[in-house]
Amino acid sequence: MIRMSAEERRVYFKQLLPYLKTSLAIFGIGMAIGLIVVSHFPETAERFESSVIGFVGIFRGLSKLELAAAIFLNNALKTLLAILLGGLVAIIPAILLFANGIALGVVFSLSTQARGLWLSLLSIVPHGVLELPAVFLGTSIGLMIGTKVIQRLFGPAETTIASELVRGLRFFLTVILPLLLVAALVEAFLTSALVSPR
Repeated sequence: MIRMSAEERRVYFKQLLPYLKTSLAIFGIGMAIGLIVVSHFPETAERFESSVIGFVGIFRGLSKLELAAAIFLNNALKTLLAILLGGLVAIIPAILLFANGIALGVVFSLSTQARGLWLSLLSIVPHGVLELPAVFLGTSIGLMIGTKVIQRLFGPAETTIASELVRGLRFFLTVILPLLLVAALVEAFLTSALVSPR
């Protein structure tokens, strides 16, 4: 059964909390490194910015609805992979968090220098308040599953990896996907209007 009751979601979220804190810490470290890169290694930051601009360029020319669908599919796929590949001793979700933290640190710092703090915040905050928590929840599931795999390697575990994966996927479908969908719609329709009101 895919649906999770409110009580099941509450219990599962409580179990995720330690891993959520770890996700935030890894992301925060990555973001701090991104800020340091901009300050001390400007050439590296510029190359990094060029690659990000190249990726964003893929979405140019799309209608707002197509843009929302593309953003949603991109974020949903990455978050799902973080969950499914979390069994690889939690390495994949940790790498995803770290890399995204660096990317946000570099892009936000360069954007602040070019456009100012207010416009830079407008380009992130409206959809980020939904998108980032959704991603953090997904990587937290991956970290938790990875931890369960390690526990099983060194002794008996309370639950099977398969059952943990099923619970994680149910939470993904009932909680994370809706958050990512709303975030994508906000980014395509609201954020773009706030940043480039034309």
